[in-house]
Amino acid sequence: MRVTRVSPALGVLVEDVDLRSAGDDEWDAVRRMLFETDHLVVVRGPELDDGEHLEAMRHLGPVADEGFGTPTLVKFVSNHRPDGALGSMAASWHIDYGFFPHPYHAISLYGLEIPPGGTETWFVNAILAASDLPGGLRRRISGLRARQVADVSSPVGEAGVRVRLGRLDETYPHFVRPVLWPHRVTGEEILGVWEQQTDAILPLDPGESSALIEELFAHLYRDAHVYVHHWQPGDLVMWDNHALQHSRPDVGVEHRRTLRRVSVGETQDLTLFARRAAAG
Repeated sequence: MRVTRVSPALGVLVEDVDLRSAGDDEWDAVRRMLFETDHLVVVRGPELDDGEHLEAMRHLGPVADEGFGTPTLVKFVSNHRPDGALGSMAASWHIDYGFFPHPYHAISLYGLEIPPGGTETWFVNAILAASDLPGGLRRRISGLRARQVADVSSPVGEAGVRVRLGRLDETYPHFVRPVLWPHRVTGEEILGVWEQQTDAILPLDPGESSALIEELFAHLYRDAHVYVHHWQPGDLVMWDNHALQHSRPDVGVEHRRTLRRVSVGETQDLTLFARRAAAG
């Protein structure tokens, strides 16, 4: 394997490897890069079909069933497929299912259809952001907790940011964890606030909570913590869903954009969304 850094903030590019026949040593290296050191791995190698992509991800852990009543291990993020998620809309910064007790360990996307003018996915390193917190800000958040909420009914503001709920309706899927959240493998601190999902810092009052969230966002989403991935057809991008947040701009509908998705970790209880919808 040939490994090169993709940015000072995070990530490596791996070339000269065929994941269809990679051995234990190569997969051990990928797991270390993914969960311990770099937190994002881009593989440029031979093309992978749906089954090969799925089998590759099984080396990282159990593959999550992302179906809603129908078993679905392979999904698509697409601006034109009927079975594609997200469409063309922008997505603000988040981890997947951070409002559940056990968010996915890793996400992978494979570039199937890439617009001729290119397309991007953005990543931010929340471990790096925790490590370089200013001392005063670190002291202020010590011992505090962040509440993550799946807010599926409030209006969406600029950049996809949801309106903060204030007093939580218990029908919303939500979870509370430390603002400085220990990484499940390394124990390193993760700055656990997410633009799309964090609605409160507890036990602060709402005004103080919102002001602190904005201050933490200003630090977290600095350019020094961010990597912008410029997709090429056949790219396989795998990332640590705890250490990194991801987002994207609006992708439009003029050109087809499709990424194949396989997720690693605990299958989530998606019926909670149906219950929230039923609550109105």
